Amino acid sequence: MSVDVYETVSATELVRNLSALIDKVRISGRSLYITKGSQTVAELVPPPKTGMLIGDLHQLLTSLPTLGRDANTLTEDIKQIQKQAQLPDNPWD
Repeated sequence: MSVDVYETVSATELVRNLSALIDKVRISGRSLYITKGSQTVAELVPPPKTGMLIGDLHQLLTSLPTLGRDANTLTEDIKQIQKQAQLPDNPWD
């Protein structure tokens, strides 16, 4: 059984050290409970994590539908558009 231990700070200490405590939460990724007297009155939490783990990228890419025969048509369409657009030569080719 895992018991989460949260760090607490008094409201007075929070007011005096707000910037440093915000940085602490941001860097550590852990919540900070704010107390007034003997009661916990608020929680300073890091923002929710967005995006995905790089380890999940392969699974995402393999789960996407393929273009199938449309891939060849798309390739030809792109080539035709490039010819008609009269784009400058690509210096990296």
